[in-house]
Amino acid sequence: MWQRIGRAGSGGGIGGNWTFGRLACGLVLLGALLLSGCASTVVTDVTAFRQPGWQNEAPRTYSFEHSAAQAAELDRQTYEEWLASTLAGLGFEQVPAKQARYRVSMEYDSAPGIVRVAETVYPGDPWYGPWGPYGPYGFYRPWGPWGWGPGYWPPQTVVRDVPVTFASLRVYFKDAATGQRVYQVTAQNQSEGGNVAAMMPYLIRSAFTDFPAESGRPRQVTLTVDKDAK
Repeated sequence: MWQRIGRAGSGGGIGGNWTFGRLACGLVLLGALLLSGCASTVVTDVTAFRQPGWQNEAPRTYSFEHSAAQAAELDRQTYEEWLASTLAGLGFEQVPAKQARYRVSMEYDSAPGIVRVAETVYPGDPWYGPWGPYGPYGFYRPWGPWGWGPGYWPPQTVVRDVPVTFASLRVYFKDAATGQRVYQVTAQNQSEGGNVAAMMPYLIRSAFTDFPAESGRPRQVTLTVDKDAK
C-alpha cells in the first residue's frame, strides 16, 4: 500500500498550497503514474463543478484572464497555448477580451513528496530474486530462515520510500458579462521524478476529457504517455 509521509515544500506556478484527498494503493498503480522508465499511462484525479443550469452552449468565445505580471511569465504563456489548443478542440475560440463570452484563468502548482510503498516480493522476481540487489545474494536482503538454496525463500514484504512530485492544475470559466464563475475543474496527479512542466500536458488533457463533466463527481482519467503531446 501507499503512505504519503512528507512533502519538502511547494513550487511551480501559482495558487498556493494544495493537498490530495486520496492516494492510490499498490505498486502496479504506482508504475502507471510514472512518466519515467517504461510507464505507459498517466492517471489523473479530476473533479469539476459548474453553476446550476449552466450549459455549454454557443457562443464559445473566451479570453485569458491574468495579471500583467502573470502575462510576462514564460511558463504561463506556454501552458496557456496548450490550454488554448485543447479548448479549440472543444469548439472554443480565443478572441479579444471585449468580444469574449468567458474569461478563462488557470492556476497550477507542484510540490515534492515521499510515498512509502509496501510490496510483497517473491524469490523468482529478477529484482528481488537471488541475484537481484534485494535478493539473498544482493546487498539489501537479509538472510532467509532456511539458508541460501533456491526455492527456500518465502514471500517477503519490502518497504521503500519513493520520491514523487505532486502536480495540480485548476481552470476557471467566468461569465464576462456578470463576473460569475460558471465552471471550474481541478486535475491532480503524481509522478516519480517529474515536474509540473512534464505533467502539464496530461493535466490539461485530463481536465477536459468528457467536458463538461458532471458537477462534484471525482473521477480518474487515464491517458497514454505521449512525450510529444501538448
